[in-house]
Amino acid sequence: MRRTLAIQVLVLQMLVLQLLLGSGCASYYESSADRDGARIQAEKLAEVEQFRRLELLDPRSLEPSEAESAQNLEISDPMTLDDAIVVATERNRDYQAARERLFISALDLGLTRRDFLRPVFDASANWNLTDGSELNYGDVTGLSFGGSYLFYTGANIRLDTSLSMSNDAGLIGPDQLTVGQARVSIAQPLLQGAGHAIAFEGLTQAERTLLYEARDFETFRQTFVINVINDYYDLLSQKKQLENTRRNIVAQTFAKEQAEALFSIGRGDKLSVFRAEQSLFTAQNALLSAEQGYRVAFDRFKVTQLGVPIALEFEIEDSFPEVNELTLDLAPAIEAALHNRLDLETVRDQVDDQVRRLAIARDALLPNFSLTASYTKNSDAETTLVGLDFHEEVASVGLALEIPLDRKPQRNAYRAALISVDQARRGLERSEDEVVLDVRSSLGSLAQRKAQIEIGILEIQSVQLSVEKAQLEVEQGSGQNRDLTEALDSLTESENQQLDRIVAHEIARLTLLRQLGLLFVEESGRLEK
Repeated sequence: MRRTLAIQVLVLQMLVLQLLLGSGCASYYESSADRDGARIQAEKLAEVEQFRRLELLDPRSLEPSEAESAQNLEISDPMTLDDAIVVATERNRDYQAARERLFISALDLGLTRRDFLRPVFDASANWNLTDGSELNYGDVTGLSFGGSYLFYTGANIRLDTSLSMSNDAGLIGPDQLTVGQARVSIAQPLLQGAGHAIAFEGLTQAERTLLYEARDFETFRQTFVINVINDYYDLLSQKKQLENTRRNIVAQTFAKEQAEALFSIGRGDKLSVFRAEQSLFTAQNALLSAEQGYRVAFDRFKVTQLGVPIALEFEIEDSFPEVNELTLDLAPAIEAALHNRLDLETVRDQVDDQVRRLAIARDALLPNFSLTASYTKNSDAETTLVGLDFHEEVASVGLALEIPLDRKPQRNAYRAALISVDQARRGLERSEDEVVLDVRSSLGSLAQRKAQIEIGILEIQSVQLSVEKAQLEVEQGSGQNRDLTEALDSLTESENQQLDRIVAHEIARLTLLRQLGLLFVEESGRLEK
């Protein structure tokens, strides 16, 4: 009684102490957290400071060196468009990652096929050693082997065998006992889960999912090649514009010298010389900007598209695309696109997937009714493995019926599956409408690009006549040098814009072919001619 009273008093004292300290707990925890946080923060800040003080590199003290990977990589110089596509297909990081994802998915499907189409076996072995002050020394060795196979009807057959050998160190001598068992069982669903369509849905969906990924990869390859071509031609366009800018400087230099010569013989004025100098300075600044922009674009092309080191030096071939015409009527183009597009095929198949899921949800409303059968053979405990006699046999057969008292989760899943089917069909309609819009837009864009190129040709011819006229008038003394410099600038700008129009037309043509499902990419990455 006294002990119980003492315990109660101790507990009461602890509660009172907790209440007394409760008001100060929050401030205590706050200050404790501040101390720990400040200490850990100081540690990491000290590591950062140590790195910045002791381990930084000063580029002014380093010798220029070329990356080893750049020295060992062989690339054609100059690089053609086909070469660029092949190198990008082999080395581009995004392309490699997409290819590896598809490969891993293929491995996963191989595992799923094994589980559904082949017997799956398993085996185990274990050994346990037991000893203690109150136990005799003993060990138990267990071996098991089993396998299962799924039939097209949804039936699952299972084979299990086991063998157990135990040794006990008794007072007289070691005792050894061996026991074995072999069992075959089969379970056949009769209502829920019966039939090939339901039982093999996992394999069916896995097959279709990999097909979708293969289609996505093919679409990715087409888009990837178009992007490489676009970047290559953009780079080539910048290179051509750089050449045009240099040619403009030569012309502007000649115009300046001509203005100075006319001024020296009294046939020109100082203002014309000043304007010619300003035009030359403007062209020189434009050249500096163009050279820097070209270098940056080239380095970005190496890294993001080709996947080669920046230190690798090469040039691209001066081969600009020709204006390849692609004339199509709207109605046949739309019909071909709706039939050929891989992504649209995937959307259609996904509608079928939802229909199958609806059938599975409807199947889940049925009660679980199964036929089961098994056959087992057991052995008596024997002293040796050779003496095992599997004379004890047990056979059984039965029916199991689930009484469906609650089907609310299955009901909700079935209703959700109905909604999913409607959503998938609406999604297909939307995808088809988007394909139609894409084809209509691309056809219009392609026609627009073609018309712009034709107008650009006339514009360049007109500006060239203006340059020749201004040059002649300056030489005859009836014109101003300002007219010549402005005409030269206009010619350079028109030529640069025409290059951009040609590139835009080629990309629009390839994009339309991709939207029609008629763009084919070889394994190397090159476009089929």
